[in-house]
Amino acid sequence: MEVIYVLEEISPKLTPFVASLKKLVDTRDNRGKRHDLDFVIAGVVVAIMSGRYYASSIHRFIVHRIDWLCDILERPEADPVSRAQLPRILEGVDWSGLNEITMAHFGVKIEVKGKEWYALDGKTLRGIPGQKDRVLLAVSHTERKIVAQKPMQGAKESEITAVREMLRETGLEKGKITLDALHINPKTTKQVNLAGGLFVIQLKDNQPTLFGQMSQEAAEAVPLGTVKSAEKGHGRLEVRQATFFNIKHLKLDPRWAESGLNTLIVMSRRTTEIAKEKSSAEVSFYLSNASLEQDDKQTQQELFIAVRKHWSVESDNYIRDVSFKEDAVRTKNGNQGQVLASLRTLTMRLFREAKISNFQAALEKFSDCPEQFEIFLKQSGFL
Repeated sequence: MEVIYVLEEISPKLTPFVASLKKLVDTRDNRGKRHDLDFVIAGVVVAIMSGRYYASSIHRFIVHRIDWLCDILERPEADPVSRAQLPRILEGVDWSGLNEITMAHFGVKIEVKGKEWYALDGKTLRGIPGQKDRVLLAVSHTERKIVAQKPMQGAKESEITAVREMLRETGLEKGKITLDALHINPKTTKQVNLAGGLFVIQLKDNQPTLFGQMSQEAAEAVPLGTVKSAEKGHGRLEVRQATFFNIKHLKLDPRWAESGLNTLIVMSRRTTEIAKEKSSAEVSFYLSNASLEQDDKQTQQELFIAVRKHWSVESDNYIRDVSFKEDAVRTKNGNQGQVLASLRTLTMRLFREAKISNFQAALEKFSDCPEQFEIFLKQSGFL
C-alpha cells in the first residue's frame, strides 16, 4: 500500500501544539509588540472550542478566562489582548506556516492505494467582504477526517484549478475521490485517470452535450445492475437506488478521450415524510472511470456507497455554519477569515479524533467544565 504523509497521527511523543506555535514567524514590528503571537492563537483556538465564534465573544472569553489560560498555557505574566488588536493580529498570521504546524501535529495518513475514498469540496467564507474567499477541504469518507485544506480567492470556478493542485500536491490523484458537478471537466478527469486513481463525479447540465448523451443512455440502455437501500429515521423514510450502465462503447467528444469514462451511475432518491404522507423524489447522474462487469456486485456496492458518503461529507459545511457560525462571522480582512476558518478546521479535526459526534454538546461542555476541557487539551496533544 502506497502511503503519502500529509498529516502525522497524533502522538504523545510530539512536542505539544502550543509549544510548536512558537516557531510561527511573527511579521509584526517588534516595536510596541505586547502580546506573543503563539499565546494569542492558542487563546483563540481554545475560545472556538468553547463555543465562541465572533471576534467580540472570543475576546471576552480570553479576558474572562485569562487566569485559567495563563495557567494551562504556562504564561503567568501574559495579559489579554485588546478587542482592537485581536483582529489586527489575526490579519497578519502566516496561514501557510500555521497550516504546516497544524498538519505536523493533528492529522491522518492519506492511503492513495487503499480502500478509503476522499471527498474534495469547497466552501465560501460568506463573512468576508465580497464573498470571494473560499476554503477547499479534502475529507475521508469513512471517519470524515479532514486530511488537507487550501485557501482560495476568486470566483467559484477558481475551485477547479485549486482541486487539481490539491490532488497533485497530496497524491490524491492516485487515490479514490468524489467531486461535485463543478469538476466534471476533461482536465480533472484526465489527471486522475492517468495517475491511476478512481473518481466518481456528479454530472449536471453544465456539460450539456455529455449530459444529453447520458440521459439518452439511461433511458434506452440495459443496465449492468442496481443497488438499493432504505433507511428510516427522524420521521422520514429514504429509499435510494443506484443503476449502473456501461458507457465504454459511446462515442464521446475527443476531449474526453483520456478521461476513462467507463460507468454511468443513475442515483434516485425518494424521501417520504411519514406523518404527513408527503414524498419527494430526485434523480442525479454520476460518472466514473471504474470499469464494471455485469456481475460485479462488489464494485457496484462500493460506488453506491461512495456517492452516498460524498453527500454526508458535504454536510460538514452545515456543521461549520450551524455549530461554528462560520457564515455569520464577519471579518474585514480575507486572511483573518481564512485563519479563523483554519482554526475551526483544527477544532473539527480534534473533535473527530476524539470520536465526538455531537459537536454542539462538546462546545457547551468545554465551556462549562474547564477541568475536563484541560484534560481533553492535554490528551489531544494540544497542551
